[in-house]
Amino acid sequence: MNFKIGILGGTGLIGKEWILSGIREGHRFRVFTRQENPPKELQGFPEIQFVTCTLPSTQDLEGLDVVINLVGEPIAGVRWTEERKKIIRTSRVDYSKGLIARLLETKKPPSVYMQASAVGYYGMSESYHEAYSESQTPGSDLLASLCVDWENQTHTLESKNIRTILLRTGIILSLHGGALEKMIPPFQMGVGGAIASGNQGMSWIHILDFIQASMYLIKNPEAKGAFNLVSPEPVSNAMFCTHLAKVLNRPNLFKVPEFVIQALYGDGSVVITKGQYVIPTKLLNLGYEFQFQNLNLALRNLLGKN
Repeated sequence: MNFKIGILGGTGLIGKEWILSGIREGHRFRVFTRQENPPKELQGFPEIQFVTCTLPSTQDLEGLDVVINLVGEPIAGVRWTEERKKIIRTSRVDYSKGLIARLLETKKPPSVYMQASAVGYYGMSESYHEAYSESQTPGSDLLASLCVDWENQTHTLESKNIRTILLRTGIILSLHGGALEKMIPPFQMGVGGAIASGNQGMSWIHILDFIQASMYLIKNPEAKGAFNLVSPEPVSNAMFCTHLAKVLNRPNLFKVPEFVIQALYGDGSVVITKGQYVIPTKLLNLGYEFQFQNLNLALRNLLGKN
């Protein structure tokens, strides 16, 4: 079945890959973006309609089968000033609230609403812990509270029988942005290594699995609620660095002290020095089969080492 999909945040790293993959499957897209000129990668496709806006009007949301909300200002790799914290929250909680209010006003609502969330829902830890499934209660730190409020905005969709899917995403592995792109240069220069204790969990997913798993959930009428969109094999930061060094054939000798990250990012350092071990229990129970369950295979694929 082919869908007409509305996507917000579609001009970012994940959104662009998602749209191009969807077009190959025969889907059409209405891309809501603040940009006057769409990215070159998305130009020239008759399957894509661009709507320039900050928040779509109710009329612009009519006629869609699926709405995907990937909007959210960056959290990692930025200093958390008070102003930045407000922007991070507004771009997620307030934006989702406004979008959902307009969806509820549509004459024919979409059958599926998919929204980004994050494994930050479970709280942050600098130590190893038993892996969390979706049944784990939320944490109590800033990011956990943000994710809880972000997800809670979707509760009103039940009144319109809109099937809602929340993607608690971990670290998405891609060479075109995100954590992996930033980690590679130090290793290539021979100065790569674990960060802080190195014990913090890294719950990761190959970008191809992210796209295919989220489409799998859209197509599956039993899929609703929160899903951990991560590989079944989370690793520690130290182990991630070991695998990356091995695939790049570079040394893994150095360690970045916590105070260095703290000096760079202030409160925002927690997303680097802390983490969580998370597994995709609900996704596996629905029968999804990962292309890249193993970190070494995922890195070799991305880095062209197969």
